[in-house]
This record gives sequence, C-alpha cells and structure tokens, in this order.
Amino acid sequence: SQESSIFKYDGQDFIRMHTTLRTEAGESAAETKLDRNSPGYAALIQKRSFTGEVTLFGHTCDANYAPLTDHDGRLTGALMVCIQK
Repeated sequence: SQESSIFKYDGQDFIRMHTTLRTEAGESAAETKLDRNSPGYAALIQKRSFTGEVTLFGHTCDANYAPLTDHDGRLTGALMVCIQK
C-alpha cells in the first residue's frame, strides 16, 4: 500500500500532522514523531532528502522524505511518501 505523512518541525522533532500511517495498534499515527535514529531524520535535519528502505510501525517500506523550508531557508517540516513491501 502507499502511505504519506506531512510533518511539522518544532526545532527538535518532526511530528506527523497528517498521515495515512497506522500504528501497530491500528490507530492513526498522527501526532507521532519521526524516530531520531531514522536515516530520514538524519537527512532532514540537514535539509536534505532521503530515499531508502525504512521500517514504519512494523512495516518495511521504500520511502522518500523531503524537507520543507520557509522563504528564509529555515526548516519548517517535511513530506514523506512510501510504498509498503
């Protein structure tokens, strides 16, 4: 299946504001944080995109993360799309 998330960046964490992802318990993953140990987090914090395999809520996915910035270049959030394997 295809999944997507829109994150806001609060200065430390990327928080899923809108997402199609579900937690292991089957609940919406909205308001959950991107794992700081994720390769996506490592790229986004440097305002770089990331493409690769990730595990999200127990599912392996081919994912693409892209940073969002304001007109001054400050990091404001991120976008993620993935296809579950």
